[in-house]
Amino acid sequence: MRIEGLQDFGQLTQKTEKKEVKSFGDVLKEFVADVNSDLKSAKEAERLIAEGKVENLENLMYQIAKSDISLRLITEIRNKALESYQEIMRMQV
Repeated sequence: MRIEGLQDFGQLTQKTEKKEVKSFGDVLKEFVADVNSDLKSAKEAERLIAEGKVENLENLMYQIAKSDISLRLITEIRNKALESYQEIMRMQV
């Protein structure tokens, strides 16, 4: 394994600066689509467990836990967004 010196650090940061900047709405849409995909895969994993067609139980349980955490996270994001909106609406202009 080769360890790069600090002089190469500038080159690494220059390469990452050229990435496309996404809007908050686009990021949120992608996150909702990912959560939806996780929920669908968890539903399929639950079906496979119920039918007894389990090859790797650990992987299926991982999918179910991942979808649960994703759903909780997006619910908290929604709650915080609503709280922020309500706080803004209460402000005196």
